[in-house]
Amino acid sequence: SPSHAQTTRALPSPPTMLRFLAFLSLFLLPVTSELLDNVSFSSPFTETDRNGQYMVPNFMMAGDADVKKTFVRLTPDRQSKRGTLWSKGVVGPYSEISATLTFRISGQGSKLFGDGIALWLTKSPRPTNGKLHGMDSKFEGIAVVIDTFKNVEHGSLHRDVTLLINDGTKDAEIGVEDVLGCNVDGMRYHEGRDDFSTFNLSRLRLLYNEDRLVVEVDGNGTNDWQTCATVGGLKKQLPKGFLSDARFGISGTTGQLADNHDIISLQVHSSHSEAKVASVEQHESFESADDLQVLVHDLEHQLTSIVEKLENTIGKLQNQEDMLEDRVKLLESTVLTGVESKMERRITNLEKQLDRKVQRTVNKAQKSTQDEIDNMKEFAEKNADSGGWRLPFMFLAVLVFVAGTAAYRHYRYLIKSHLL
Repeated sequence: SPSHAQTTRALPSPPTMLRFLAFLSLFLLPVTSELLDNVSFSSPFTETDRNGQYMVPNFMMAGDADVKKTFVRLTPDRQSKRGTLWSKGVVGPYSEISATLTFRISGQGSKLFGDGIALWLTKSPRPTNGKLHGMDSKFEGIAVVIDTFKNVEHGSLHRDVTLLINDGTKDAEIGVEDVLGCNVDGMRYHEGRDDFSTFNLSRLRLLYNEDRLVVEVDGNGTNDWQTCATVGGLKKQLPKGFLSDARFGISGTTGQLADNHDIISLQVHSSHSEAKVASVEQHESFESADDLQVLVHDLEHQLTSIVEKLENTIGKLQNQEDMLEDRVKLLESTVLTGVESKMERRITNLEKQLDRKVQRTVNKAQKSTQDEIDNMKEFAEKNADSGGWRLPFMFLAVLVFVAGTAAYRHYRYLIKSHLL
């Protein structure tokens, strides 16, 4: 009827309905996110290299870094050590990422310890040695430095966590005015405490988009995050498409003071929300770890410390042995040099004495011979008139020969008796 026709509405065609549902799904469905495996890792580490050593997939190691099954030790609790982990691949063409670093800084020192670790997001394809926590201070990108040594020179400018952004044309510094960062309770654990555990962990999180960066810290691994630094205007400080060529790296250093710098995981996601969810799940997994898991982690940590102590002791003994060998060689050289010098002086003196004795003997023989000759001359002169000169002359010749022979034999005797 006409009235019915006025109250009915035409239904949308099927193609129109599909377009509407697709448009509505943009608001109702969650934004997809992914873990970027090429720049992420997490313990336990099971892959090994050709030598049977544990390795971190898609990452290269340098310096003193050593991969265990449940952690990566960048530096042991020894002086003057340096270790790095560096991603082989780049992040990729993303406009937004988040990165969560789980780590443990611990050692035997109760008051004196250092130096710390740093998380890098730079365009450098490999780690480059330098003075900024083991890396070149003229980097292009982002660095978050965790500095456990409170340098007296920095005074109130010290920050436990420092955010640095550099364009690669200047030297980045920590402990200076207007530096971004914060101080955080925890983040370093004394292994001498009775309540120390390998599950004493800390976490650092970067929330990055094209023009803004937020640094958050969970100092005691309790999932209680604090905002440490926020910076905007990244487009003016970093090149366009920075993430397409950027790589993640982690470095650890010790100087005169030392600590164990251990890395548990680095998880990089393509959204901020997913990172926060993953952080909660990670915290829950640590909290729910059973006694066996704790025992495995603690046992590997203790065995690693024992091995490092033994290696350090062996190294010191080898150094002492090398020093002792050097001292023995020096002593032998000194003795030989002294003996040779003394022998040379003695031989020279003996030669001089021998020359004097031979000269005296020769002089004595000459004088004796001359006396005999004079006597014979006198005898010959007395008997010249009788014509008996031949007999005295022959006698004189025999006498000269005998005297010469005696002098030569005495010379040979002196040589044998003084030199042999």
